[in-house]
Amino acid sequence: MKILLTLPSPDLATTDFLRSGNLIHAPSADCAPDGVLLDALLVHGARALITTRRPDDAVLRAWAEHTAGPVHVAYAVPAELPPHANPALPTPPVHEVHPVHEFPLDGTGLDAIAAALTHCERTAALTHPVPAGTAPEAGGPRDAFLIGAGIVNLVTALLLADHGYRVTVVDRSPAPGTARWQAYGCTHGGDDARMFTFTEMDNYGNQDFRGDAPDWFRQPVEKHGWLARDPDTLTPQEHAWIEEFESIPSWLARAYNADIFSLTAEAGQEWAALRARFPRLFEDVALSDDILRVYSDPVHFHASLERHRGLGTVLRELSPAELAREYPALAAPVRGGTLAGGILVPGFTVNVHRFTERAVELLCGLGARFHWNTPVTGVRRAADGAVTGFDCAVPVPPHAHVVASPGTDGAALLSGTPCEGRIHGVLGGWMRVENHTPGLHTSLKVARRGHVTEDANVTVARDGDGREILIVGSGYGYTGAAGEPDERQLAAMRAGIADTVERLFPDRDEPEASSRPYDNYGFKYCVRPWTATSLGLYHAEPLGADGGLYVVTGGHNTGGFAQAPATARAVLASLRGDPHPMHALYHPERFPAFATGS
Repeated sequence: MKILLTLPSPDLATTDFLRSGNLIHAPSADCAPDGVLLDALLVHGARALITTRRPDDAVLRAWAEHTAGPVHVAYAVPAELPPHANPALPTPPVHEVHPVHEFPLDGTGLDAIAAALTHCERTAALTHPVPAGTAPEAGGPRDAFLIGAGIVNLVTALLLADHGYRVTVVDRSPAPGTARWQAYGCTHGGDDARMFTFTEMDNYGNQDFRGDAPDWFRQPVEKHGWLARDPDTLTPQEHAWIEEFESIPSWLARAYNADIFSLTAEAGQEWAALRARFPRLFEDVALSDDILRVYSDPVHFHASLERHRGLGTVLRELSPAELAREYPALAAPVRGGTLAGGILVPGFTVNVHRFTERAVELLCGLGARFHWNTPVTGVRRAADGAVTGFDCAVPVPPHAHVVASPGTDGAALLSGTPCEGRIHGVLGGWMRVENHTPGLHTSLKVARRGHVTEDANVTVARDGDGREILIVGSGYGYTGAAGEPDERQLAAMRAGIADTVERLFPDRDEPEASSRPYDNYGFKYCVRPWTATSLGLYHAEPLGADGGLYVVTGGHNTGGFAQAPATARAVLASLRGDPHPMHALYHPERFPAFATGS
């Protein structure tokens, strides 16, 4: 999406706004005659204009017709508006066939420019066409065939089954709990802990207008970076993925972050609905409400406090003294100067392995069928690219929707889709400690600025024998498209998590062995599906002639569990032919369409 910016702005040169290459700054055109402005729009192939004064209708009409619209214009000072127009609101299109979407700017500073850029990009994204299915009552498929039994697809399956779909779930791994953790993906291979907060899924790019792109994916874990591979082994595709992460300008990273948070807010409502609809799902899963965020750095603490106040998610602010008094399990790290303050925020944690057991039980009760050790090794396509079938030992019903949540090992499921090559792996590690007296009864998010494992989740949990434990998860380690982590970087992550455990819980040991083998380990890790944009992925394409769809979801970074019910709602909407914001906001071509100017 090419954007012509004519606002004179001396501050622009100090930002990263122009780095993406599709934002053209031409201040000389700001007060130029109409013909000069129109020529600039056409020469640069602009689809959006950010300017001081609203151009004449004739300029807008000629631009829209030449571009075959829609086009977008933002201006600080309106010209002669139509008598019926409200200056505070977007004016009507000047042409019915090729519309001009226009809106006023709130000033001419960087914040106003960023808001205008965000409006243009998001408006274009929301108009991206997304295939829709046909609801069963309108003659569409009643069968839903789900590939992958991770948390996202299990919650999706539950919503579909509850709405009358006949559900079949296949997964490449053994039945949960029957093999070593290395045989599974994140949900069943990671530890028995998951967390929902309203900021659980985040954008990790630069959001400081005058900042630089973070080089986390280029620095090894042992040097406080996120690279868990030998850099000499990275492929051209992996270098391109890292470069895409670094190319996203700060204003767009902020916009993406707002979209992520909006979908997590929806997920919060959906989690509440699930708790009301399926109370059994939350029984005996070590459910713990509210999350205590604690910080080692006072500056980080106060910055985070302001951020959460802006989001309306502060339940309480706690000083170090209040932390020590109200959470005796944290008294030692407070005395040692490790903790500078805390914020109690809404959220919850669960033992995810127990949670998925309950989900499978409920699904079987609703008639769902599960097939373990059943990989889908390919998607068959016709010469024109249309999906014609799937390579799987269990046949897909002839009239069915297919929903894939591929994790990091499902590259074959992405072949031929715009999701191809967009999901790479970023691992995180896990350790366990006792939760003895004084016990911790509220799960934590721990922030340690400048530490090798800066962010950690400490989840109040129970082991397989029902004993109280704490599960500490932390770390970011980029493993790429299909790479294995470097042992040295894996050791650095383990040492970092062990240091967090020692700082927070110096008097606690590793728990005694339980009767469940997957409980017993010193350190383990799972590889999470990430995208370079930090946005999740949502793709849908036609399948069959009766309104069926092939849907792909994934790439949720640290937010797969948190956003699972919102993803489920988006899938249900697709299958029924209804719109949902996730369809466009997580469209895999959202950033490429913006970056390439298309």
